[in-house]
Amino acid sequence: MCVGPALAGPQYMVAIPAVLEAGVETKFCASLLQPSETLVMTVTLMSEETNTTLFQQTSSKGFHTCTQFKTPSVENEVVQKFQVEVRGNTFYSKEVRKVMIKSHQPSTFVQTDKPIYLPGQTVKFRVISLDTKMRPANQMYNTIEIEDANRNKIGQWLNETSDSKILQLSYDLNSEAREGSYQVTVSTGSNKIHHSFKVEKYVLPKFDVKLTASEGVSIDQEEIKAEVCATYTYGQPVPGSIDLEMCRPLNSYTPIQLVFTPENPEGIPELSAPCYKETKQTDKKGCANFIFSMSTFTKVAQKVLRDTLKLSAKVEEEGTGISHQQEKRVDISYVVGKLSFTDTPKIYGQGSNVEGKVKAVYYNNTPIADMPVYLFEGESTANLNGTSISS
Repeated sequence: MCVGPALAGPQYMVAIPAVLEAGVETKFCASLLQPSETLVMTVTLMSEETNTTLFQQTSSKGFHTCTQFKTPSVENEVVQKFQVEVRGNTFYSKEVRKVMIKSHQPSTFVQTDKPIYLPGQTVKFRVISLDTKMRPANQMYNTIEIEDANRNKIGQWLNETSDSKILQLSYDLNSEAREGSYQVTVSTGSNKIHHSFKVEKYVLPKFDVKLTASEGVSIDQEEIKAEVCATYTYGQPVPGSIDLEMCRPLNSYTPIQLVFTPENPEGIPELSAPCYKETKQTDKKGCANFIFSMSTFTKVAQKVLRDTLKLSAKVEEEGTGISHQQEKRVDISYVVGKLSFTDTPKIYGQGSNVEGKVKAVYYNNTPIADMPVYLFEGESTANLNGTSISS
């Protein structure tokens, strides 16, 4: 920025960034205020080799204008002088500031169409270079190479250009290609960009298993329901059997003693986690529904058990014996019901009557009918058949 002296008479200002990107269109703005005569404003970019006039205007009136110009192309960075000169018959002023012109290399990115390939498949990849404004840049790629897992060069492209677009290339893997990590390397001058992908003889799972159960259960509910479904990757149901096991794990700090018997001389745990396992055949939708009794998991002292249930489902395909598993954890809550106040005022005066309603629901938010509710001045308490209810 160049500013003329703040004295009585003409004033001027020219604004330009202190750091300019090389080889691109750049803008600066010039203003002239209170000219007392006809003045000539000249803006010049000065280097050791040459001077370039960027703007010149003669005016007897004030003005504000912005001008586009293309910065010189440089390899790295260079400092040049930015000169503003205002001349008239009785007025003369000159201001010089330094500006840095810096070469910004485009950012280059490499992307493959997928992360893992089978031997014999085609690796499709693309290369793009973006300028500082995230626009595709015209970039020359000196070399583009593909290396196998042993770092042997198996593919090469020379002097490819992007033409301000996305460069798309492909490489056909050999059917006997080595398994492991492969690498695409793009060279632009002294810069190298790397991108890795894998070659593996992987097998996609033939079917998926979905285990559905509520995220949480109450210790007071009688049953726990779960559903297991198996479908092929193309959407058809899987015929076969489903094993579903539900366990309530022991706390990690619970001491376990061993019991030694003639049948088990090495000892067996005195206490084990309560579990229940059931096997069913899939229905025409590839599903099976299971119902477990909560009492199965409350017979052992609660303090030695975790407040979670672990569900493990295993689906075995009929005829092939291929199986897949799925697991889920369900939290156990000791809240069997809730009390809440509704339609009560947020603010009330001392000594006034407060009207409202009390809502009572079970753990699953179903209403509790015909339950006596007792109101106390101070902390509220309620009781339902001897079982605690939170408020």
